[in-house]
Amino acid sequence: MRFWNTLISLCLILSAGLGLVVLAGGARGLLAPALQAELVVQDFPIPQGFGLDPKRVAGFMSKELEQRLEDDVAIRITLKTDVMKKVRDIVLPRLMNVVAVQSMMHDIPELSAILDIAAFKRSVQGTVRSATDAQDVALTVPGALLAEVDGQKIKVTTTSTGLQALTLGDMTAGQSHQVTLWLDASSEGVDLGKTVKLGAADGQRGRVLLWGDHGWFGADVEPLRWSRGLIGALLTGVLLFGLLSLVLTILTNRQKRGSA
Repeated sequence: MRFWNTLISLCLILSAGLGLVVLAGGARGLLAPALQAELVVQDFPIPQGFGLDPKRVAGFMSKELEQRLEDDVAIRITLKTDVMKKVRDIVLPRLMNVVAVQSMMHDIPELSAILDIAAFKRSVQGTVRSATDAQDVALTVPGALLAEVDGQKIKVTTTSTGLQALTLGDMTAGQSHQVTLWLDASSEGVDLGKTVKLGAADGQRGRVLLWGDHGWFGADVEPLRWSRGLIGALLTGVLLFGLLSLVLTILTNRQKRGSA
C-alpha cells in the first residue's frame, strides 16, 4: 500500500508539473528534435469578386489591338485592305482568346498569384529550424498553392502520394527559414496537425508545432484566457495534493519505523 501511495503521488506531481510547464510555454523545448517547424494557421478571406477575369482581359486586349490596328496610319499604309480584314477577323481572335491570355498571365508569376488568389482559403506562416546539418529538408502541406521562403517565391511540388510539398533543400546547423504558404479549400477538410509533416534525407523526421488550427480538443484554451487560469489552478491543486500525499507517506513511514 505504501508503494502505491508513493507511486500515485509521484504520478500526480509529474503530470501536474508537466501541465504547468506546457501552460507556461516552456514545454516546446523538451525532447525537441533537431529539425522543428513552428507554424501559425490563419484564415485567408478574400473579398467577393476579387481577382482578374481572363475573359475580360482577353476581350479588352483584343478590342484595344483592333482599335490600334484601325488607327495606326503606318499599318494601314503597309497592309492591304484584305490583309487588314484577315488580321482583324482571324489573327487577333486566335492570339487574344481566353485560353491564350490565361496562359500568358500564368507565365507571369505576379499575375499568376493574382489569378490564384481567389482560391486562397488559409495561410500558414512560421519558422523552420535545424539544430544540426540536414539534407533535402521538405515540408508537406496539403492544398498548398503558393509558397515563399525568406521572402522569395518557391515552387510548390507534388509528392508521389499526391501531397503538396515545399522543398527547402540542405540546411546547416543553426539555420532557419521563414516560410509562408497559401492553401486552397482542400486544406479546410483535413487535420493540419496530422498532415503537415517535416522531414529530411536518411529518414530524419522533424516536429511541427501548429497554432491556430480549428476543431481540436481543447482549442478553446487559446481564445478563452480565463480557461488557462482555471486549468492552471487545477494543476496547481493537483501538484500540491501530490506533494502533500508524498510528504504524508514519508512521515508516516518514519513514524512507524520510530515506534518499531
